[in-house]
Amino acid sequence: MVDNPQADPALVKLFRDALARQSQGDRNGAVIAYKRIQRQFPDFADAWINAAMLLCEMNRAGEALDMALRAVELTPESPMAIYALGSAHLGLGHTDEAVGYLRNVIEREPKYALALNSLADIYVHRGNLAEALELQNRAVEALPSFSLLWWSRGNTKLLMLDVAGTEADLLQALKLDPKNNLARLNLGYYILPLQGRYREGWVHLNAHLNLSVKTILGKPYWNGKPLNGGTLLVYSNGHEFGGYGDVIQFSRFLPQIKQLCNGRVILYIYGSLKRLMASVPGFDEIMGDDEPLPYFDAVLPFSDLPSILNIDLSELPPTTQILPKEPPLPLPELNRPGFKVGLVWSGSPSNGYRGMRDMPSVFFDGLSDIQGIVWYGLQKPPSAEPPKLPGFIDMSPYMGDFMDTAQIVRQLDLIVTVDTSMAHLAGSLGIPTIVLLPYLPDWRWGLNSTQTPWYETVTLLRQTVNGDWRGVISLLKQRITELAMSKNRRY
Repeated sequence: MVDNPQADPALVKLFRDALARQSQGDRNGAVIAYKRIQRQFPDFADAWINAAMLLCEMNRAGEALDMALRAVELTPESPMAIYALGSAHLGLGHTDEAVGYLRNVIEREPKYALALNSLADIYVHRGNLAEALELQNRAVEALPSFSLLWWSRGNTKLLMLDVAGTEADLLQALKLDPKNNLARLNLGYYILPLQGRYREGWVHLNAHLNLSVKTILGKPYWNGKPLNGGTLLVYSNGHEFGGYGDVIQFSRFLPQIKQLCNGRVILYIYGSLKRLMASVPGFDEIMGDDEPLPYFDAVLPFSDLPSILNIDLSELPPTTQILPKEPPLPLPELNRPGFKVGLVWSGSPSNGYRGMRDMPSVFFDGLSDIQGIVWYGLQKPPSAEPPKLPGFIDMSPYMGDFMDTAQIVRQLDLIVTVDTSMAHLAGSLGIPTIVLLPYLPDWRWGLNSTQTPWYETVTLLRQTVNGDWRGVISLLKQRITELAMSKNRRY
């Protein structure tokens, strides 16, 4: 050990300096200090191990691998060195290699909490949730004072829809480390709103955002206080600040925002939404994100409109009724007789939840024997493998922007969509809509109900088993059949 009286005083001084830099959060400085030790004392394993782990944290896994290999060469029996090697492989995407090294660590030291947690993370990504949870239970038991382990286990419980267990773990993570912003964000923008406890959630979300110091586009994040004639930019660009669906869904809050800010409100939104949103109330000017930024005094992302207003579930204003002023597009494809159903099975490629929400189009093939249905594809960009349904027509060539899409949607009898912007568009148009939800839904859809307070005409069909779209399609088939028969009886 470096504190051994026999240790070289120069090594002791260098190592303590490196550790001090690391504890102060100066990772670059610490890596430089460890490299200095490696040059002067190349057989001192701790300098290679610590540097490797820091480089992994800094997403410099290639450098970390070289350091970890040297550490294992010096101390082949050291669990820390082997763990560093496994972490470096994991950072490089060498998952199978990482699993082997992490298992090696756990065999040598069964209570090595970080190795247990890292292996659990791999299992989570592979869908082996029960095995992951067992490892995380062992990790928490081995190191109960480490906030990150509680947060990590809470995420696994959430994927298993153990919402109460998730909340308990995240609260414990915050108790151990009030600065654990990941736990606070998960509580504030997911777990509590998912249970309908909006106002409790916003407290955590606003604390996570730290509104007193946050800036966007170089201007202050609006804290909800009157601007007294100033200009507020309500902004969406990238899912961090509100996706397409957020803009449509949360536009209902704009009149309250306008009144509260006591100033001008400019919407700066995705250009493809500009025509559609131009008629909604509650703003003075609307601009697309392909236009230069205007002058403004403060910024509010669309995704944070409900939290800044401290809206509770029981206080939702009515849905903004988007009523396109332009007449419907006269498309002959929409004149076919029958019950007209539009289908969407995949969301935006930029959405981080896409893989969980999307449904392979092949599942819609199970609807092919329903009589009297006219099928329309509303998938944009178009799918290379659309559903094999009789008479299916891809409408994406006519869907230039959201206004074009709205003009098509309002001529259909029913929209069936996964959780994407189409759900909010159709709901805001007042079109009967069925939203197909994964086992773990987004917070805005709640946990159990087939209805939602956000949209009167939307029905929710949920997976009851993780990944089971076939069960959802079975319910959907029954529902479409009932709706088609009901329409036919009216004529």
